[in-house]
Amino acid sequence: MIMIKNIKLQFLFSLFLFFLLLVVTASANGYSPLKYGIDPHDSLLFDGENNVRTETFYSKSGEDCVYRVTYVKGTATGKIRKMQVIDVCGIRKDTIYEYQNGAIEKYSVIKGGEQVKTGPESTAKIELSDGSEIILGPNTNYTLPENVCDNLRTGFLDCGSVWTKVKKMIGGGKFEVTTERAVHGVRGTEFTVEIIEENGIKYDIIKVYEGSVEVILKNIDDKSYENYTDEQDKLTEDFKSGKITWEEFSAKLEEMSQRALRKLTIIEIKAGYFLKTDVGDPSPFNTSEDTWFKINE
Repeated sequence: MIMIKNIKLQFLFSLFLFFLLLVVTASANGYSPLKYGIDPHDSLLFDGENNVRTETFYSKSGEDCVYRVTYVKGTATGKIRKMQVIDVCGIRKDTIYEYQNGAIEKYSVIKGGEQVKTGPESTAKIELSDGSEIILGPNTNYTLPENVCDNLRTGFLDCGSVWTKVKKMIGGGKFEVTTERAVHGVRGTEFTVEIIEENGIKYDIIKVYEGSVEVILKNIDDKSYENYTDEQDKLTEDFKSGKITWEEFSAKLEEMSQRALRKLTIIEIKAGYFLKTDVGDPSPFNTSEDTWFKINE
């Protein structure tokens, strides 16, 4: 038994025992600072330039509309978020974020609207805040949608292969993978798009593993597109100069749009089918085969 005669020391010792008891009780009840929104490190998701993960993804307000890498094999590059700690007036330190081109690692944050490239025998998995996933295959150049939280999210595949598993979006939102040849639009599905080249001609191969994909083939030639844009420009000039009324402008613009749509080919591909653009109709395939996107994290 410890005897303390000094009143001040006795008070401090009692206060110490109180806090010790509080910590022990909280630990026994499963209390965690992170559970109550208190970060023992700092106010950020990551500590340091090495992107060491200090808590689960998307657990802080204002951190939802970003792309995060959850797996990398081989080499991958893109514009990633870097954290810097700077001195402010020599009194305190402040933390800022900058996006810089560099190697992509696990837990990297990637800027929307930027191109991600993978090298030979390389794979990268990117996670969206709603649980949707994107996996890039080897030798792939893929531009991420501009904003992960947009109702319409459109990414562009320049070469290589991409697998997506998209959650159904509230309000009828859509996720699109576009190429030079087609627009592949989905509302909650699992599919792959691969670009191949045969005899100097590029094709898209779309395989649907779950749900369905709406493919819009871009079969309008360059001359037709130039004529369409010239006609649209002239129509706009006539309206601005007062040669035609708003009603006439709207009616002619609608007619032009319908003409353009009639030159598009729209194909729906259901689960268990694949399509090679410009070559026939959708055909069945074995969904348990060609699963290059299966990775062991």
